Parts: sequence; structure tokens; C-alpha cells
Amino acid sequence: MSFVSTGRVDAARWAISAIFFMNGAGVGLWAAHIPIVRSRLELDERMLGWVLLAMGGAAMISMPLAAAGIGRFGTRRAAAFMAFAFAVAVPLPILAPTTLALFAAAVIFGACNGGLDVSMNAHASDVEAARGRPTMSSFHGFFSLGGLAGAALGGSLIGAGWGNGGGAAVAVAFGLLALIPAVLNLLPGVHVASSAGHFGWPRRAALTLGILALLAMGVEGAVADWSALLLTEHTGSSAAFAATGYAAFSIVMAACRFAGDSLISRFGARNMMIAGGILIALGLVSSATIPHPLLAAAGFALVGLGAANVVPVIFSAAARLPGLPPGAGVAAVASVGYAGLLMGPPLIGGVASLTGLATALGLLSLAGLAIVAGAGAVDGRAAD
Repeated sequence: MSFVSTGRVDAARWAISAIFFMNGAGVGLWAAHIPIVRSRLELDERMLGWVLLAMGGAAMISMPLAAAGIGRFGTRRAAAFMAFAFAVAVPLPILAPTTLALFAAAVIFGACNGGLDVSMNAHASDVEAARGRPTMSSFHGFFSLGGLAGAALGGSLIGAGWGNGGGAAVAVAFGLLALIPAVLNLLPGVHVASSAGHFGWPRRAALTLGILALLAMGVEGAVADWSALLLTEHTGSSAAFAATGYAAFSIVMAACRFAGDSLISRFGARNMMIAGGILIALGLVSSATIPHPLLAAAGFALVGLGAANVVPVIFSAAARLPGLPPGAGVAAVASVGYAGLLMGPPLIGGVASLTGLATALGLLSLAGLAIVAGAGAVDGRAAD
């Protein structure tokens, strides 16, 4: 990377933060509309699970394609292109008039989301390296803040009677305009040759971190896609209030991520992982077993408290892996980890069709315990 002024690096930090925010907002907007889409198309849990599986499968296919794009064009162009593509894709599954159209929209949404996840994290790692100090927690904080904004906006649109997708389409149109100054300020000077090193089959240490990220992101994906439905079915809440579960999860996660760097400095990365895994398990069990809307939503807030800094800690550890540039380690771990974010929700749907949604989410608490067991990996002692 060529020399870039401090002011340019700071501008790039806020630019990629805006893209993280937009990505979270899109996910939150979709999450809030899931009960409406399900009701309109008369989908059972199994069919909804297949839709989410198509979404996750498309994302997994898009990841190596995004990797190739980064290798050829660099992280800046890849992140900019995928940001616009994702924004355009957001309202498509909400607007889908038939089940077949929903599957097609889910594939497009998933492919754009997967490509954006990898490219924006790769560029974020370049920005963090240019700043010379930890910043990844704040980037993920903006994603969570976006999730809160998207879920709140979705709930408001539904409550106002605009839940048919028209309101979401208008919101996305304004979001596209806001993306223009963001992509223009992304970090310049990332050589394509170095960008190609962002990807490759993960080494053992990276794979270990990737599995932990997969578990944490699987929890995040499950809360995004299933929390609203759990609140409507298990607690009897209204569709408008059901967005509160994901909103509570997102606001707590965002607040804790913005405080993440100081917390990690004070308590240590490993202790943050242990505490996070315990809180994830307790929160999921609470949401799955308490049949009261407010208390169940509080359980999802507890999950957000626990999950907040798990992924940023993992990504920071990935950036310090011996023998890999920071961006390469982050991208390798992200490629494994996002499989959990994208494939976890449809797997929950499959289990829910057999056991019920509350039981399926309760079983997911085991992921929190597994994170506790593997917390030592963030100390960087795992062998390659």
C-alpha cells in the first residue's frame, strides 16, 4: 500500500463504517419483514427454512467469486461494487409476490450479502492496518447499529401499513444516494497484488478461529432471521412489536462493540470470549423458554451483550496470525465464519420443523458453550 495521509485514512474509516452500517440496516430491514412475507405467501417453517437455505447457499457461492474480484481489482473496488449491489437486492425478497419469486430474490440477496461481507471486511482490515491501531470492533459496531436502524425502520413501516415492500424500496433508494460519498472515500492505494493474498485455504490456526467465528455468526444470523418469528409465535406479540427482539439484540451489541477496544484492553481477549459465550448461552435459553414478549426480547438483548465482541476479537487475532498479512488472515477467517451467519438460519429452520422454533433456538445455546471451550485460540498459540 502506498503512503496515504492521516486525513485520507480517517475519511476511509468513516466510509467503510458507513458501508458496514448499510449492510446491517439491510439485514435488519429484511429481518423485520420476515413474518409479513411468511404470512403473505403462507409459508410454513420448513419452506421458510428452504428459502433461507437458498439465501445462504448463494452467499457461499459468491464468496470465492468476491475473492477473485478482490484479487483482480483490489478491496476498494470490490467493496464499492458489492455495496451498491447489496443495496439494490435488499427490497427484492420483501416485494416477492410468489414463493418462486421469493426463492429467486433470496438467491440474489444472499449472493450480494456474501460478497459484501467478505469484501468490506477485507477493506476494513486494510484501513485498520493503515491506522496502526485496533478499529475492527467499531466497524462491527456500525453493522450492529445499522441492524438496529433497519429493524426499527422495518417495524415502523409495518406499523404504518407499508409492510408490503413499497416502504422498504423507498428507504433503499435514499440509501443508494448516501452510498455515493461513502464509496468515493474508501482507502486508495491498495495494490491488487497484495489484495490477492487476502484469500486462500485457511491454515490450521485460521481454521480454528474460523470455526469460532462460524459459531458466533451462526448465532447472529439465527437472531436476525428467527427472533421476530419466535416473538410472534412463542409469545403472541404483534408483527410490529416482534421487530423489538432483533432491535434489542442490535442496540446492545452496537453499544458494547463501540466500547470493545477498551474492554478488551482491560479484561483481555480470552476473558471476553469466555464471558461472551456464557452470555450467549444464557440469552438464547431465556428467549426460548420465557413466553413473555418483553422478557423474551430481553433474552435476545443478553445474546447481543455476549456476542458483541466475540467476532471482532476473533478478527483481530486473525490479523495477527504469523506468516499472513493482516488482511489475509481476516479474510480467511471471515470466509469460514460467514458460513455460520448465512447457513445457520436455514439449519435452525430445519430443526424447528422437527422440534419447534423455541427448542431449536434453545439448542443453539450450545454454540455459546463451544465458544467458551475454544476461547484460548484468540491468544495466538494455535499451531499452523
